[in-house]
Amino acid sequence: MTLPVKAAPPPLPNDVSLTERFRELRGLVDRVEQRVRQYLHFRPDNEEQTDHLRHVADRTRWMYYSELQRGNPGASIRISEHEDALIEACVYSHDIGKWIPRAELHTLMPAEAAALTTTFERLKFSSHQSELFLLALRKRFALGVDGYTPEYDSAHHLVSAFLLATDERLGFDQLAEADQQRLITMVVGHQFGSYFKESLLNLSLRTGSEVTTGMLLDVSRPDRMQGDMLACAFHDADISDLLFIGSLERRPNREEVYHVGGLVKILMINFTNLIYEAPMAPTNLEGCLRSCHGTVHSACKEFITPTAVEHGYHWRREAMRFLTQLRERAVYDRLNAALLDESRSKLDRLAAVRVLARVQARDFLTRRETPPAEGGGAGQ
Repeated sequence: MTLPVKAAPPPLPNDVSLTERFRELRGLVDRVEQRVRQYLHFRPDNEEQTDHLRHVADRTRWMYYSELQRGNPGASIRISEHEDALIEACVYSHDIGKWIPRAELHTLMPAEAAALTTTFERLKFSSHQSELFLLALRKRFALGVDGYTPEYDSAHHLVSAFLLATDERLGFDQLAEADQQRLITMVVGHQFGSYFKESLLNLSLRTGSEVTTGMLLDVSRPDRMQGDMLACAFHDADISDLLFIGSLERRPNREEVYHVGGLVKILMINFTNLIYEAPMAPTNLEGCLRSCHGTVHSACKEFITPTAVEHGYHWRREAMRFLTQLRERAVYDRLNAALLDESRSKLDRLAAVRVLARVQARDFLTRRETPPAEGGGAGQ
């Protein structure tokens, strides 16, 4: 799917201090980054989520710069400091709704419904998005022990925007109105539609489900980003990371550091949901791999920018090659044995499959980047 992509909105009028506007934005970045690191610190997927933030930031800058060049061929192009800060603010805040502890989320809920309605209007939620938000919170708050629900997972982008706008400690209200609107647009609009539409559809088919057709339609609204090239670049950067195996950080005279890509993160989410028997989770390794295959194919259909569309085929091919590697008999058997070994605790099983997945990803990247042997050129 492609949408018209235009240049970013014009700057604020001259009577608004751009220096002050930038200072407030940088302050928000620092506060949100600190909060994210606080939330992630004790999570077992801390490293995967942190690497995801790193990769999305880098990809957003590359995609946005490429689109600026495309629109101004031959011109000298740079990303302004202000827009770079917007990228960082969105990177740190777009998934924060996934990680906020339940007790802390409780404290942000207003006592009166009218206040909540006002917030929804400010965030420009559709009526269906507001209903999905409320359903998601009801489901999570109703759990005996805080954990996963597909409704909440599907609404995490809405919760992220809500948290950003209502937690006064973050200082979101101090931003210029234009920056507030752009940031909310980016956070709400980043949502990967296909996966969450399928998840909600499966729920809607159950007897007594509260999921409506409107929720299915409005869980993802990329059209909301029309007119903002930066928002479109962020949307595509986040989704393209689902096809990314990872990166190797070179260190002089030392072993490279592997940074987890989004495809491995999604694989680990499937493994985690299987081990902890989350609702509608895969029940075996084959189901986990099928889920990842589906994510890869769906992601390529949701790109907006020409840059992402052009590179999508290569990204998908690399992702499929990695998933094929996981199906090699020796690799498959090791993963399957660790995943289903009920003689070990859930945490131990999760740690074991995490190590195996990372080893395979690192091996894949190392083999891909190893130059051919001497005398064995590309034509051999």
